[in-house]
Amino acid sequence: MKKVRFKVLGATMVMALLLFFDTAGVGAVPITKVLEENMRITPPGTIASQRWNNIPEFMKGTTVTLNEYGEVLEGTLSSTQELLCVAGGTIYYRYYHNGSMVPTRLLLFQSGTKVVFNEKGEVTKGTLAAGGSEAIPISPSNYIDVKVGSEVSFHGNGMLASCTFKFPTYIRPVGWQQNLTAGYTNKFAGPGFIEIKDETTVELNEKGELLKGTLNKDAKLPSPNGIKVYEAGTTVEFDDKGVVVKATK
Repeated sequence: MKKVRFKVLGATMVMALLLFFDTAGVGAVPITKVLEENMRITPPGTIASQRWNNIPEFMKGTTVTLNEYGEVLEGTLSSTQELLCVAGGTIYYRYYHNGSMVPTRLLLFQSGTKVVFNEKGEVTKGTLAAGGSEAIPISPSNYIDVKVGSEVSFHGNGMLASCTFKFPTYIRPVGWQQNLTAGYTNKFAGPGFIEIKDETTVELNEKGELLKGTLNKDAKLPSPNGIKVYEAGTTVEFDDKGVVVKATK
């Protein structure tokens, strides 16, 4: 008799669990759902929020990706919203207060564009909106001016992984130590630096070194056949040793 009771109880518990997960729309792997109305959905790791409107809202008629707990991993914003970005050694300077810059990891993301969150609820990819910070640090003493309206993504350590430069920018590619004369001209000495064209997309490694970018000026760079001059306007891609493995114009 006890065995029968245990079997009935076990079957009841399984049915209850199946009913719960079916109702919640939760599964063992990420699921997608089309929103029937604008909806605020908490990202992973959200414990509390001082204000309801701090929770991101996603657009009606678009698809969101949820984890097994129903937390949002990816979705299209219903309005321009300020969201927390990946933590790390970088700080995004957002606004002034009493004459001083206030450090924060909040960036402003564009309405109608997709954002991607990590397991901590931090944005790893999204499109910057006008009116927010454009200067994103890549070291304690330097930053990159990023074009608003362009997409940015981040490595797990908080370093920019990809972005679009707002201005022509001097930056060191991966393996720059092997080519210290790359940035030298008659009136400028920049060991390992090359100048990258504005309004072009770049890719960086976790140290902030260039992996891919479009040259703003001619540059002498290592190729598989030795040092070669690559013309301005050429998009170059480097391997992990700093050798140009692909060049297109």
